[in-house]
Amino acid sequence: MELNKIFSARQTVEQVEEGSKLAPKFDANGLIPAVTTDHDSGELLMHGYMNAEALTLTITTGEAHYFSRSRQAIWHKGATSGLTQKIRELKIDDDQDCIWLRVDVTGGASCHVGYRSCFYRTIPSGPEINTDGPLTLEFTEHEKVFDPEDVYPGVENPTKL
Repeated sequence: MELNKIFSARQTVEQVEEGSKLAPKFDANGLIPAVTTDHDSGELLMHGYMNAEALTLTITTGEAHYFSRSRQAIWHKGATSGLTQKIRELKIDDDQDCIWLRVDVTGGASCHVGYRSCFYRTIPSGPEINTDGPLTLEFTEHEKVFDPEDVYPGVENPTKL
């Protein structure tokens, strides 16, 4: 699989914004942000990054692949946990610098912490909130879909401080 064969060179703004060829813009680190939602409900499941190889694998396999910045490696979502993300629709934004994956999730969860979505807390906002100290997050999911210790035995947590 040759990476550059499926990507077009970025030549003009018109070609990127109005053209029909895939010409993704990767950042200085070779990454492009990827937002993943549930195909049926639209629920935001996660945000990650892809490099050219991960995007190519996602396109060619029909399953989500990301680039793990903490591990500095390609990450086939669900390879360890079984919680794969089957691509139902893959979109790119107007200037081709962000990917949107609409997926079906095998196993019902996408978060390594055990919740369905990685976005399981809300941040209070508005003029009435007290900003004299750290804000308190509100949990929007209260039950985990799985126990990370059971699904990832002996695997180091990817979250870094």
